[in-house]
Amino acid sequence: MSDIESSLKQHSLALTEKIKQRITQYNTISFAEFMNMALYEPGLGYYSSGTQKFGEQGDFVTSPELGDLFAKCLAKQFKQVLSDLESPVIMELGAGTGQFCFDCLQELEQLNCLPKKYYILEVSADLQQRQKQKIESLPQNLIDLVVWIQKPPVENYNGVIFANEVIDALPVEVFKYKDQQFKQLQIGYETSFKKSWTQFSKSLEDEILDKNLDLVEGYESEFIPYLSDWLKTISHGLNKGAVIFVDYGYERSSYYHPQRNQGTLVCHFQHQANFDYFENIGIQDITAFVDFTAVAEAADKCALSVDGYTSQSHFLMSLEIQNKLGDSEYDFEDYYKKTTEMKKLTMPNEMGEKFKVMALTKDFDEELIGFTFSNQLHLL
Repeated sequence: MSDIESSLKQHSLALTEKIKQRITQYNTISFAEFMNMALYEPGLGYYSSGTQKFGEQGDFVTSPELGDLFAKCLAKQFKQVLSDLESPVIMELGAGTGQFCFDCLQELEQLNCLPKKYYILEVSADLQQRQKQKIESLPQNLIDLVVWIQKPPVENYNGVIFANEVIDALPVEVFKYKDQQFKQLQIGYETSFKKSWTQFSKSLEDEILDKNLDLVEGYESEFIPYLSDWLKTISHGLNKGAVIFVDYGYERSSYYHPQRNQGTLVCHFQHQANFDYFENIGIQDITAFVDFTAVAEAADKCALSVDGYTSQSHFLMSLEIQNKLGDSEYDFEDYYKKTTEMKKLTMPNEMGEKFKVMALTKDFDEELIGFTFSNQLHLL
């Protein structure tokens, strides 16, 4: 075993021990609490530790890591919103390596539409440090725009809130439909982690019942608890503008399809997917697909208008991604690289259909240009 493998093993064992102590204290914990500790426990959780997560050396690759096409297209959409606002800002949630911010600010400068500030809301001290290293290589006038924050601004502001692959990392409750009731997954520990099923609290049971699901006996899946509270927290200061989410997911009819009877939870470790969340705790990602109908319902409760919903492919095509490839006459190698990047972002068997884009607005009446090619609100 290499030193790196040994270090990862010790890291995982330390977090596993902490989760076992929590279980001992309460007898069992909900899956949402288990997932929260696995991902966000200070210093030990997957997103709180110093392990490599993004890119070829990590566990998965996100759209901004492929190149700058994704950020350039989003910058065009941002410009439409920012141009209509007074002293607008951008707030990015969970900015990963900082690559999106790095590329987006440069493109917005080219478009002559820089925001007053670019806030990065990042809970991971390690990721914040990596982002700062990336942003420091920008020109000084762009560096000065970027501000790291621990919570959304308290004062009212106009602008854009953006999150790429953030909702999928929110802890979920796992349920089983049994004997015409919804049972909650609990995690216990004896000589190993154990599953058991119990009654939901009244508030969580109401959340499931409100979804009006028609499920067969034994159906298992998950949902994000108190999603509207989370959305209210991140958007409460938005006076005028848009909230744009990009993530992998489905509308509800597909999310809780009869054939998807084991839910959507999946783990990622060194670019391999697996379904054992009791392995590699703290050093592998745990994620669930997004129920975008639930996001739309949460938006209604937060006085946000649901203005757009489409596939990533249709969204990027609406923003003319094909016109951002460069000129093959001058740099064929770069053109080939950009073409490969575009295919990964837009092809149905890559990210094009798996990823969806949803736009919520506040006091903003223009039709967003990213949804001109196809707006599939009717599917929600």
